[in-house]
Amino acid sequence: MNEKIKIFKAIGDETRVKILILLSNRNICAKGIAKHLEISEAAVSQHIKILKEANIITGYKEGYYMLYHINEGIFNKCVSFINSISDTENILNDITVSTIGCSDNCKS
Repeated sequence: MNEKIKIFKAIGDETRVKILILLSNRNICAKGIAKHLEISEAAVSQHIKILKEANIITGYKEGYYMLYHINEGIFNKCVSFINSISDTENILNDITVSTIGCSDNCKS
């Protein structure tokens, strides 16, 4: 569950979503991201760090540049998780639900 929370927190930022949109179209380096989004390379670096820590993106070296791309496996896990929310029995295995302090009306 912690992995999923980390992912959703990471994509809860508009700039990081824009970075992911860029990466969905092509692999790109930090300098290219900064240029497209018109933000500093330092800002891009911080956003990339968060996305990498959540394992949403990965990078590979090509010449002098580090090119970034989306980790599709993680996105597929997120889609599965979102779809599983409607399957109450399945999702409740991931969390502990407490009814302490609830009235009879709120337990159902």
